[in-house]
Amino acid sequence: MSESQTPLVSVIIASYKHRRYILDALASVYAQETEFPYEVIVVDSGGDGTVELVQERFPQTRVVALQERAYPGTARNAGIEIARGEIFAFTDTDCIVDRHWLSELVAAHHQGYPVVGGVVKNGTRWSLFGTLDYLMECSDLMTPHATTKKKFFGTGNVSFRREIFNTYGKFADQVKGSDNMYFRKIHASGQALYWTAKAVIWHRNRTQLKKILRNQYDLGVGAAQNRKLNRVQGHIFVEYPILIPLIPLVRIFTIGAHILRSSALQFLLYLLLLPLVLLSLIWYSAGFYAGQKKSVSGGWHNIGKKNDINNLEHMVSFSADK
Repeated sequence: MSESQTPLVSVIIASYKHRRYILDALASVYAQETEFPYEVIVVDSGGDGTVELVQERFPQTRVVALQERAYPGTARNAGIEIARGEIFAFTDTDCIVDRHWLSELVAAHHQGYPVVGGVVKNGTRWSLFGTLDYLMECSDLMTPHATTKKKFFGTGNVSFRREIFNTYGKFADQVKGSDNMYFRKIHASGQALYWTAKAVIWHRNRTQLKKILRNQYDLGVGAAQNRKLNRVQGHIFVEYPILIPLIPLVRIFTIGAHILRSSALQFLLYLLLLPLVLLSLIWYSAGFYAGQKKSVSGGWHNIGKKNDINNLEHMVSFSADK
């Protein structure tokens, strides 16, 4: 895209200590087959040399370096602040996008849908632990057909028209779950979320059990904090913490049901991995217990309000506009 062109789409990627992955992610984003201009924005808070690496290898990328560790929602908000496109597309540093990814998202927007999500495939099929991580995190992101019945997507493969953020504000600043609650907020207002099976990415999952368990713990913390703020499914476990030991059993059935609706083969793999699934969900439950004890403030009506992001300016140490 030349500097004189106004992009239709702004692709926003939040990065934290993923230097080893980001070049592959960017290469796939820049390999898009499109008939419209788009820009790419990377927001990094890792301080691990990612900024310099991206500038060297992909100098056309607009880069924002944050001086402090930023949670994903905060980093994405920083990208939104400088985005020039009418559509904001999000993916992650550990994702590889199909060459038609952007075109399929935009085609769905042209059908009148302001929020569009797509399929996440397993990018670590060769790894036992990678497959475990994929099945546990992406169980509801495999749906092989179009639908408007979903209440949330993953921010590794999603796009929004600009007016969505003008209407609903931006993402919350929390360790996990800001995207989930943002989608639920939109859905609760009556706005349809459109899922297309044609927009595809591959997620490179965690392949070390220690990292999987740590992530499940963090997911549990985020889930509890979201349910302290909002009466969504699972709120009963915050209201009655004595029930938290039941969470692994509940989630085993919930995740399994999601997988079975999408793929019998993936469900068979899930059954074979059940002992590791149970171990991971015990860590999730421990995180949930810790999260429900923490004090939190806000809720749907406060997610992404301007006072949540007006401190970004002092965090930014570098921004390259190409």
